[in-house]
Amino acid sequence: EVVRYSVGIIKPDDVLEGRVEEIKQKIRDAGFTIEVAEEKMLTEEQIRVFYAQNKEQAGFDDFVQFMMSGPCHVLVITKKEATDSIPHWKELRKLSESMSDELEAKPDKLEGIVKTESILNICDVQDSVEDASRQLAFFFPNFDINSKDQRVERTLALIRPSLLKERRNSIIQRIKDDGFQIAMQKEIILSEEQTREFYKEHENEDYFPVLLEQMTSGPTLILALTRENAVEHWRQLLGPKVVEEAKKENPNSLRAQYAINDITINQLHGSSTPVDAQKELEFFFPREHTLALIKPAAAKMHKDDIMQRVKEAGFTISKIKEQALTREMATQFYKDHEGKAFFEQLVTCMTEGPSVIMVLSKENAVEEWRQLMGPTDPEVAKETSPESIRAQFAQDILSNAVHGSSTIEHALKSIEYAFGELDID
Repeated sequence: EVVRYSVGIIKPDDVLEGRVEEIKQKIRDAGFTIEVAEEKMLTEEQIRVFYAQNKEQAGFDDFVQFMMSGPCHVLVITKKEATDSIPHWKELRKLSESMSDELEAKPDKLEGIVKTESILNICDVQDSVEDASRQLAFFFPNFDINSKDQRVERTLALIRPSLLKERRNSIIQRIKDDGFQIAMQKEIILSEEQTREFYKEHENEDYFPVLLEQMTSGPTLILALTRENAVEHWRQLLGPKVVEEAKKENPNSLRAQYAINDITINQLHGSSTPVDAQKELEFFFPREHTLALIKPAAAKMHKDDIMQRVKEAGFTISKIKEQALTREMATQFYKDHEGKAFFEQLVTCMTEGPSVIMVLSKENAVEEWRQLMGPTDPEVAKETSPESIRAQFAQDILSNAVHGSSTIEHALKSIEYAFGELDID
């Protein structure tokens, strides 16, 4: 498949009239992916270079001034194609022109270039490498089409209690529809102390008492979201912080669409910058350590495959050793099951050969490792978590490939038992 790239601009009047999300949704509906979206005040040089093909047309200087009159949204758009016989920019041009036709009746549109120019100015990388490179370099100097993964960011999102209670499924689906992956999540009731600490920069604002009341009124859903340009993309989706401003200036924004009647505080939070995102993620998802163990049968048959899965999931292996567990060690690891009918079989399974014992480190490590392991019963794992380690490498419910701590407290005790006191922070 060929991935084709285009640069698009949503013009100032459409931004002002709150049509950004409508236009972007039409692009997605047509089968395209928006890789990057940023709001920018374009310089005269950027406009004249980007629209150089129109420089000889009457009214071009007026068009340049129009493009400088307010913020634009600049997009990088991609589409995968099995063949390059029908360049995708032709499809996107048709989409742009159909959208332009819908707007021709507007009396406030500039005549000439603005009226005839498509909403999106398209340039296909494969068909015009020079133009595409110029456009990408102008607007996204760090954009590298050969290493897409380098642009993936993380940002923090909070769904506040009232919205979570009333429209949980809707907002989560909207987040996924906009191309975000939920990398981590937790649902907690914030204490007053936690709220004051997290929002300490807002403590002297008039709205803070209402914010404090809202944030402690029930469970908040805390999400670590990932995608290309995640911080800026989430901020653009959210819209203005003040609910009434969001409704008036950007009615398609999430804060406008998901406002709760009679509540003045907006219902969604997002990090302001990548630096803030990292700090906020560390606040809610501090780095944890968990004990992970590859059981004897899996260590013999699938060690390398499981280790690869561990690394791909982003864990740091802070400590590792191979060791045949004694009966005493196996009993200690599974003491919660002592006295159960299967206990002796489990101990035998755990002592039949060397295990790989690891300390894994990562934000939210305990829960992340449990998710990667999958359900205890490999048959259930195959049905509900087919990509999990147990679904792919377990033999049966006792010899189920891997073991992990159930809680942070359990992890700390197990790590100390297996490795002694460690300084791994």
